[in-house]
Amino acid sequence: MWGWTLRVVAVLALLLPLNLPAEEDYGPEEWLERMADSMHRHSYEGTFVFQRGERMDTVRVVHAAEEDGYRERLQTLTGSAREVIREVDRISAIKGARIDGGGRQQGGAPQRPPAFAAAMLRANERYDLSSSGFDRIAGFPCYRLHAEARDAYRYSHEYCLHRDTGLPLLSELIDGDGQLLERLIFTELEFLDVVFEESLAPHGCDARRIEVRAAGVSPEQQDRHGQWYFQDLPPGFSTVIVTERSIGPEEDGGSSLHFVLSDGLATVSVYVDPTTDDKETFEGVTRSGATHALARPLAGHQVTVVGEVPVKTAERIADAARFRAGGIN
Repeated sequence: MWGWTLRVVAVLALLLPLNLPAEEDYGPEEWLERMADSMHRHSYEGTFVFQRGERMDTVRVVHAAEEDGYRERLQTLTGSAREVIREVDRISAIKGARIDGGGRQQGGAPQRPPAFAAAMLRANERYDLSSSGFDRIAGFPCYRLHAEARDAYRYSHEYCLHRDTGLPLLSELIDGDGQLLERLIFTELEFLDVVFEESLAPHGCDARRIEVRAAGVSPEQQDRHGQWYFQDLPPGFSTVIVTERSIGPEEDGGSSLHFVLSDGLATVSVYVDPTTDDKETFEGVTRSGATHALARPLAGHQVTVVGEVPVKTAERIADAARFRAGGIN
């Protein structure tokens, strides 16, 4: 009888959520700050599953946090073989620059809020933060963080953050009807003291290279950036950084002007590319899981909005884009 009771207790212990004490008495906002900071403080390699609708992809990631930013290599292990090598400078990483995995669609890589996300959330009051305590994912204890959207301009977020580093081991996006739109969950993870160069080198000749760097300050660049601004954005959203984004070798064609907008959790990218021919432009909306991409021509440029936000939010951001001929007045 006593042995049976012990077996029942052991089974229940495996099924129930962990109620582990935190190393420090962090609240939800402090955990959010730790998550935002984890991208450029910790190096790791691992495997995660990215679910979008009925589609599931398994991705191998090597992430190297460096003093001037981070580098990483992403390689799909299921479906079509894809490989992405990307490099992000420190300012862009801290301010939450959205880095696509291919084209203008989210590549399934972990997405973090800006480092000042908690301050933005307090100012905007667009989410209700709460926690159900600790759980366990990929063999690591993690803190459950819920961010419930207060309006229809954003999705609700669910995270489980590694207890020691704040790295999101689980990330979910949930719409206003309570439906799961996307889920990213690590199945294997190892933190690294050193990341060797060969781990970041492409394994195939068709690897996609992406570089994001904070915009320069030359007079020509200042004039270009000053030509673009936003008016009447969705509630809570504001511009947090302007970057220059290039894909592949420079000889393949310049860089895009890249605005990052955020409400403290959701980040939205607005890309501006000059066009010389109306045939090069297009207009329309596409959706993949929680991600909406909206394109429209404006003042001789192609404007593309990409973000894990409802379509009404992407549409309003696109409508808010303005061009000021002659730059800064």
